[in-house]
Amino acid sequence: MSSSLYLKNLNLRNFATFENQDIDFHKSFNGIIGETGSGKSLILDAFQLLLGSRADKKLVRKGTECAVIEGTFEANGDFVRNFFDQIGHPSEDDFIVVKRIIYTTGKSKTFLNHLSCPLSTLTKFSKTFVDLVGQFENQKLTNPDYQLKLVDQFSGLDKKLNNYRQDYNRYLTVNEQIEITKGLLSDKGQKEDYLRFQLNELSKLELTKDEESQLIKGKETILNRDDLNRDLVGATDIVSDSDGCIIEQISRLEKIVNRTESNVFNEELIQNISEAKTLFEDISFGLSKIDLTLEDNVDLDEILEKLDCYQRLKRKFNVDTDGLITLKEKFETQLSHLNSLENSLLALVKQAEELENLLYEQATLIHDKRLSSSKILNKKISNNLRELNMEGATFLVEANKVSALNKNGITAVSFKSETNKGEGFYSIRDIASGGELSRILLCLRQVVASEDTINIFFFDEIDTGIGGETAIKIGRALREVSKKGQVLAITHLPQIAKEVDEIIYVDKRRTGQKGDERTISFVESKKGKDREAVIKLLAGIID
Repeated sequence: MSSSLYLKNLNLRNFATFENQDIDFHKSFNGIIGETGSGKSLILDAFQLLLGSRADKKLVRKGTECAVIEGTFEANGDFVRNFFDQIGHPSEDDFIVVKRIIYTTGKSKTFLNHLSCPLSTLTKFSKTFVDLVGQFENQKLTNPDYQLKLVDQFSGLDKKLNNYRQDYNRYLTVNEQIEITKGLLSDKGQKEDYLRFQLNELSKLELTKDEESQLIKGKETILNRDDLNRDLVGATDIVSDSDGCIIEQISRLEKIVNRTESNVFNEELIQNISEAKTLFEDISFGLSKIDLTLEDNVDLDEILEKLDCYQRLKRKFNVDTDGLITLKEKFETQLSHLNSLENSLLALVKQAEELENLLYEQATLIHDKRLSSSKILNKKISNNLRELNMEGATFLVEANKVSALNKNGITAVSFKSETNKGEGFYSIRDIASGGELSRILLCLRQVVASEDTINIFFFDEIDTGIGGETAIKIGRALREVSKKGQVLAITHLPQIAKEVDEIIYVDKRRTGQKGDERTISFVESKKGKDREAVIKLLAGIID
């Protein structure tokens, strides 16, 4: 896999023995070379600070207020850009910029893509893209979870694992629902009593949208009944029931106009009088049909009690009448749900058992594939170790089956190695020799790096205690890893230096007058004849 992220430039200002130094890096293989004490390890320290390590105020150059370490990484591909978008630090122009400022007070500031960030963000960045191999505690390859991830990548298990994890997430969800249902069942009686009590109160009312308005109308009718009766009698008297009522007067008028022999009253007028009499007779009939007597079952006290119940419930639940209707439906649904909990629990338990059986089947197939792939991996890495002149070394992926399901299946992985025949296998984390550990991790990187997200590999102590043919082979192995990502290696060996794309030569000099001298470290990129001179110097060849 071509590198999608690499360290392009490192700027050090007032950092230990560095005053103001720009260091450019090649995107493939970089060799950091220099005499003991020149400042090589400071470059590693600075790089670790960019990855979230704790700042030490002792690294601030004497006589200055703060040290500044700024790294620029070049990013290629959507994966890297999406990563920084998701953590809230989007990149600009495909460059990732990390900046640390360390003050003499011990305080520090951290920036990622020009935005302030916590150290945990840099740690997340480093865990995703960078691997430090050597004397450091934060090596990813010594982490069991990461080891399992590499075995799975080597085994080509991505598709099977994705399917398994989808089912596993469903399994977790069902188990959560089981626990929730059990919790509901544990206090079912209390909740059931509460719901029945609330429903009993609400059921005293019909709780229809029209009931309350009908009750209010009925109340008004009862309270105004006497006034209405009086008005009805008065109206009837005016129209038809009293002496001199309207109908009586119209009847007299009608007789007058009909007995008059002269033609004083024309036909139209006579017709209008007749129609008026008919109209008031209809009015009289209509008034007589009005019945203000109450039905036998109408009770003012009952109406008032129901209206009072409406007001009390609305205050209790802090809702209007429509809200009471909704609440009643909700309580009825909850009560129905409570009554069906036992059946729901049985169904959920059955579903969980079926999923568990399915998961164990999948996990067993995945485990078997891991075992078979581990044997191949063991052989490949053991052969690579022997090619690096670790003749008695054997690599072992210990893949044990565990009883409990987890997101990765039922496999626990541990990388072990026997560095000397017959001495026994130990976890690679516990291997005493930094050089041996570095070579083991280098071989791992040769075999499994191609599908990993790690793009930058920093090797320290890779050449400890070796030389000759072994050094040549390690140089070539590092060259192979650099085809899969950027390699930065601190080395003292010409055999490794010959393989690098960029020699970063670290040196130091003294400045100032006697008694007030200061040491300054500086970096040069060695090319052409200068490159050959450095390699000869490492080999002890003096022209």
